[in-house]
Amino acid sequence: MPINFFDGACKTVSTKSQFGLCDDTPPPEKPAYIDENDQSKWIGKVINPSNKNVDFYAIDNCVKILKADGVSKESRCDGMLHFDNSIVFVELKMRGSSGWLVKARTQLTITLGKFQLDNNLTDFDKIEAYACNGLKPFANQGNNTELQKFKDDTGLIVYAQQDIAL
Repeated sequence: MPINFFDGACKTVSTKSQFGLCDDTPPPEKPAYIDENDQSKWIGKVINPSNKNVDFYAIDNCVKILKADGVSKESRCDGMLHFDNSIVFVELKMRGSSGWLVKARTQLTITLGKFQLDNNLTDFDKIEAYACNGLKPFANQGNNTELQKFKDDTGLIVYAQQDIAL
């Protein structure tokens, strides 16, 4: 059965020049969403200078993605931005400890692979991935191995930074 990554029940929208992506926990079952007002909650910050209509589709805790056993939930990223003919996959973290980027890269890689099963990437003009960490807004040199692994696995670049420029 195809996976619907564009489920309207999982969508929040913004046209603001700046808005945030949030993932409130607890409870861990709540999906990520757009917030336009409370910057203290923003894990990822979307910079949208042209005030494009941007849809954010929550994936984790919203889209049913199962492992090969058909029962266990598969690890996946928090969501994706969709605007114009572009897709940006996003994983949101609030971790100060090491290892957060390894987990984020894995979640983004799995999600992208599942997305490709039912969607043709050549249908999109731009495809990007971001691992945003509200506690570590910029990646350090030690993360280059994880960034390269993502490129090797997917052919895409993952940006490890808090700001997502459209």
